[in-house]
Amino acid sequence: MRRGVIAGLSVFAGAAALATTLAPAAVADTNTSASGAAAVIEKATGTAGLRSTALDSPVDGAQVTLPARGDEPITATKGDTTVSLTLPATGSKQQSSTDGTDVFAGNEASVNAGAQATTDGGFRALFTLNDANAPRQQSFTLALPAGVTTRQTAEGGLVVFDADGAIIGGLETPWAKDANGNAVPTTYTVDGDTVTQTVTPNADTAFPVVADPKWTWGIISGTVYFNKKETSHLAANAGFVAVVFAAAPPPFDAYGVLNAANISRVAWNAGSDHKCVEVKVPTFLPYEYSGGHCK
Repeated sequence: MRRGVIAGLSVFAGAAALATTLAPAAVADTNTSASGAAAVIEKATGTAGLRSTALDSPVDGAQVTLPARGDEPITATKGDTTVSLTLPATGSKQQSSTDGTDVFAGNEASVNAGAQATTDGGFRALFTLNDANAPRQQSFTLALPAGVTTRQTAEGGLVVFDADGAIIGGLETPWAKDANGNAVPTTYTVDGDTVTQTVTPNADTAFPVVADPKWTWGIISGTVYFNKKETSHLAANAGFVAVVFAAAPPPFDAYGVLNAANISRVAWNAGSDHKCVEVKVPTFLPYEYSGGHCK
């Protein structure tokens, strides 16, 4: 199976990564040991969606392999497609929880890294910033098949398209949580085959902070993508939009119908810009996009 780095990449969360030196948060816990890192991670992610056994058997056609060492990649294969993500970690595995979280030492002080296989055939690559002195950015190496294209979603996730414009999968919207379960602002930037997640705590953030890129096969974050022909139909007739979404399960059918006029307006603008329209579910907010399925 050939693997390649991200091709045709044109996604950036901003013009530059956020600064890594921020004022220390006022509320901070002590550095989390490897023995406690799995519990910290699972408090943030929960355990219901984790695979703890039988990783050698596929789930929904996808095979996931977790690394034995921190510098080895997490890999997932579905059909002829293999993707991998290498943690910002080093050394041998330090801990494996009974629920399915593997823990490694981070590349930098006050950071742990973790890996989880999920019941949807995907995986999480996690890190914990254990105290206010931990660096705010962590970088992962993402390897994708040759010939794919990528783009960022409106919420900051990353969608991967094959050579025909069909969605392979991608990284879900980035998230981070502090020790109290509160959301912490976070973003991705992508440069070549490097995905960097930046976490921005504030004075009220309680450490440790947990964050992760999560790989999922198929549609990412409930985004529906329309090609150029479909976009032109959406732009020409709001009634067509209503028909398209009327087939969705309740209550999404009603939401789609109610937002038909707005979707049609954005589709018209997208056509004028030689772009396509994407619609987020369940908000049914439309956005313009280019590349990938926009053919």
